[in-house]
Amino acid sequence: MTILLSLLLFGLFLQTVEPVDPVALEWFHKGEELIGTDQEDSRQQAEFFEKAVELAPDLAVARFNLALVYIRQERPRLALEQLDELIELDQTDPRGYLLRARLRFEANQLDPAASDLNRALELDPENYQAWQFRGRVHYQRQQYAEAVKAFEAVLERNPSLVEAFFDLALSQQASGQAQEAIKSYQEFLLAFPDDFQAHYLLGLAYRDESQGDLALEQLQIAERIDPSHKELSQELGNLLLDRGDLEEAQMRLLRADPESAANLGNLGIIAKRQGNPAQAESYLQRGLEKEPENTALLIQLGEVLSAQKKEREAVEAYQRVLRYKPRDFGALLNLGTLLFNLDQAKQARRLLEQAVEVNPDDGLANYNLALVLDEAKDFDQAQVRYLKALDHGVDSAHAHFRLTFLWARQGAKDQALEHLQQAFEKEAETYVSLAWEELRQVSSEWDSIRYTDEFSQLLEQYWDRME
Repeated sequence: MTILLSLLLFGLFLQTVEPVDPVALEWFHKGEELIGTDQEDSRQQAEFFEKAVELAPDLAVARFNLALVYIRQERPRLALEQLDELIELDQTDPRGYLLRARLRFEANQLDPAASDLNRALELDPENYQAWQFRGRVHYQRQQYAEAVKAFEAVLERNPSLVEAFFDLALSQQASGQAQEAIKSYQEFLLAFPDDFQAHYLLGLAYRDESQGDLALEQLQIAERIDPSHKELSQELGNLLLDRGDLEEAQMRLLRADPESAANLGNLGIIAKRQGNPAQAESYLQRGLEKEPENTALLIQLGEVLSAQKKEREAVEAYQRVLRYKPRDFGALLNLGTLLFNLDQAKQARRLLEQAVEVNPDDGLANYNLALVLDEAKDFDQAQVRYLKALDHGVDSAHAHFRLTFLWARQGAKDQALEHLQQAFEKEAETYVSLAWEELRQVSSEWDSIRYTDEFSQLLEQYWDRME
């Protein structure tokens, strides 16, 4: 999270009731005189304040300024020593607590930092800087809802601090308040229109809200600001891939990290969609060298191997998936289908039954299982699966044609003729000819329908259309 809180200014005197050693004050003023010069934050300035503190240990302002110099010199341990002493001197001034909270926060000492902030806010509830750091502590603790409240308190106390909208947006985004985060990023960008991080994160917020066009717009703006940002290139590549813009997606993914397993997998998907299974196989194999147990890559590999008629290797890829995830739906479906096509019907049936058990409403799984059951002459179960496949989006002429047989063998004339008409409607050239052949058979499972007037009229109707 970007640190927006600036250091407190020099020269803020803390009240003291005791007379101060005039020599100590002289050293203190020498240190002050270097403010705004090229000696500010120098070793010499630190020495002037150190001498003031040495001569007047109770001179709180000298300790405060010395702590600031140490912070700017990146000497946090010495700064903390001064702040500890400062707070002992005056436990009613919030500034020492606030500055110590900052150092503790930067050292990832979140509990002590939170304690200092609580005390600072007890002393000065309207201190927006204390609220700002409280928000950051909550954010680091992943207490995002509390962080949101703290940053809202910042803006209530200082509405002109537009930078706080960025911290607020981050917290809202992390707490799942995507729409609120979008509004806060937009407020921030009104003041800082060229901020890369805000455009990038706003793009991700739109993406999470399934607003692809707006996400793409913001990510492309971010890309114009910093085209070399690898995480942005990856997000853009993934988004463009989802939108089917394969060449643009490929360019971004290659720019992002061409050797990450995720990107190699996506590059493999692009090559597969471009009709280049050999290149897809190469990308996927490289991805698996980095993540051998990545089941998503293994399933993709199985598909491109099948496309190249490398059935044995495809079977091995799917079997590897099932070793890691025995109930992986994609592997069960694809392996079962592949084995059925390789005439291993018994194994295919077992796998496809498992696939349907995992995802009962998948149309393709039901359809492929129906084919296996049909071939095994388990007609009652095949009929159930064909019907379920049709109910779930597999609008197959073959399924309708087979259901004609399955209903006819039960004497269900109306249902059989309804499915026959559907088969004719979808693929007349294939199924009208097959129906004529069925008429020539001495006996047929269609006996309950083939001698009816409705059947004759249906066959003639579609035969005329073909002519």
